[in-house]
Amino acid sequence: MPGLLLAQPYPDASTCIVVGDFASAGPPDLRRYRGVLWCTDAGRPQPLATGSAVQLLPVGPTPPVGFTPALEAFIRRDPRRLPSVYVSDTVLSRHAGAYHSVITEIHAALERHHRARTTRQKDGFTWQKYLLQNLAAYAGRRVPPGWAGALRGVPAFVCGAGPSLDVSAGQLAAVAGRGVVFAADSALRALARRGVPADFAVSIDVAKVPDKCLPVEMPPARVVLAPTSPPAWADALPLDRQYFLSSTQITIDWLASLGLARTAIPITENCGSTALELARHLGCAPIYLFGLDLATDAANPSRRHHAEADATLYANSGYNPAQSQPSVPGNYAATVPTFAYGDWQTLDARLASWPSGLVVNVNDRGARLRNTTLVHPARFSLGAGASNKDAALASLAPAQPPGEDVRHRALAGVRAAGRAGVNRLPALQAALLDGGPDALAGAWRDMFTQSDIGRVLGAFSLKIMPHLVPPIEGGRDRWRGFLDEFAELVELAANA
Repeated sequence: MPGLLLAQPYPDASTCIVVGDFASAGPPDLRRYRGVLWCTDAGRPQPLATGSAVQLLPVGPTPPVGFTPALEAFIRRDPRRLPSVYVSDTVLSRHAGAYHSVITEIHAALERHHRARTTRQKDGFTWQKYLLQNLAAYAGRRVPPGWAGALRGVPAFVCGAGPSLDVSAGQLAAVAGRGVVFAADSALRALARRGVPADFAVSIDVAKVPDKCLPVEMPPARVVLAPTSPPAWADALPLDRQYFLSSTQITIDWLASLGLARTAIPITENCGSTALELARHLGCAPIYLFGLDLATDAANPSRRHHAEADATLYANSGYNPAQSQPSVPGNYAATVPTFAYGDWQTLDARLASWPSGLVVNVNDRGARLRNTTLVHPARFSLGAGASNKDAALASLAPAQPPGEDVRHRALAGVRAAGRAGVNRLPALQAALLDGGPDALAGAWRDMFTQSDIGRVLGAFSLKIMPHLVPPIEGGRDRWRGFLDEFAELVELAANA
C-alpha cells in the first residue's frame, strides 16, 4: 500500500499539491482543500476529494508537459497562503527520475514564492519609502549608457561574501591592482583589511546600511545602488561616486512609461550577481569570482558568510541552520546544501548562456556554476601581461541625467499621484472607522485599479493587494497600521 513519504501542510492552506500514487489511501485532510494539483503516474487522482477542483498532471518517463507554468499558475491561486504538499513513497520506485524533477521544481517554486511573499510583507513599505526618498537621485545619477564595453578586456574580480572569501582574499590581494575589483557590500571590510580597495561596490539590500558595510579606511571608488537601497548611502560617499541601476519595481516601470528609461542592465537577485552582471556589461574579461559560494560552510552549517561579515545584517533573514536545506551540485562534492536555491538556479542558468571561458570561479568549496572554470585558490594565478585598468577607469563617463523635461515629467507624475492619495486619506480613514477592514479594503480595491496611485506606491501596493482578496482578515488595528503606512508614502510622493 502506498505510504506517505512527505507531508508539508501549510496552516490554513486552501490548496495542495499531491505527488505520486495514493490509490489505496488519500493524503491527510485532502477534503479541506478547494484546489488540488495532482502529479501522478496512476492515470487518475484517486481517491478524489469531494468538492475539490482537481487538476491532473500525468507523470511518465518524463515530467508532465507544461509543468512549470501550470505549477506557477496554481501557486498564485491563493495570494496569501502557499499550498500544502503531500508526496507518496511510490515516487521512489516508479519513474523516479521524472518524479525527482517534479519535486525539485516544486521545492524551487515554493521557495521563490515564500521568499517573495514574506519579504514583500516585511519590507514592501520600506522598499517603497526608500524608493520615493531616492527618486531624485535615481533620476539624475544612473549608470550611464556609455559604460557599455568601456572596460573591454580588463580583468575583473567579482567578490561576494561567502565563507570561501576567508581563504581566497589573500590570493586576490596579490593581484588586485591588475584588475577591476567589484565587491558586494558585505565583502568591503574583509577586502579593505587585506589592502584591497574596491573599484565598484554594489549595495541593493534594504538592510545594508553603509555604517555596517563601509570600511573606515579604503572606501570604494564607486558605489552602485538600487532605487530601494537605504537613503543613508547618499551621505556616506561623495555624490559623484554614486550610481543607480533600475530594479524590477512597478514604480520604475511606470516612470519608464513617462520617459525615464530603465538602465541598460537591471539589478539582479543579489549584490554578487549584480556585480557580476555589471562586470560583463562593462566588457571586463576574464571575470574571476571570489566568495560566490551560494552554499553553507560544510564544516559549520551556521556559516553562510565570511568570518568578518557583520552578523547583524542577517539577523532577520529567517535562516535556520538546523533546518534541512536543498542540495545543489558542488564544486568539490557531489552535492552541497544551499540557503539560496533560487539565486543559485537563476545565476546557474544565466551563466550557462555566457561565452565559454569568460568566468573563472576561484573557490575551495561552494555550489557549482555551469560554464565556469573552477580554480582552487591555492592554484590561482593571473598570468603575465600588463593591465590598462587605471586608464580605463579614468575614461568612464560620469552620470548623465536625462533631459530636464523628462525628469520634470516623471517627478510631476509622482507628485500628482501623491497629492491624489493625500486627498483620498479622509475618505479612507472614514471607511475604516465606519465600516471596518471590509470597507477600507473595498475602497482600496477601487483606488488601486483605477488610478496611478497604485503604480506610484508599487512595492506597497503589492504588499497590500493580497489582503484585499476576500475573505478580509485582521482587525482594525492591523488595517490602521496599513493606512498609516499609506499616509506616509503618499505624503513622500506628494513632496518628491
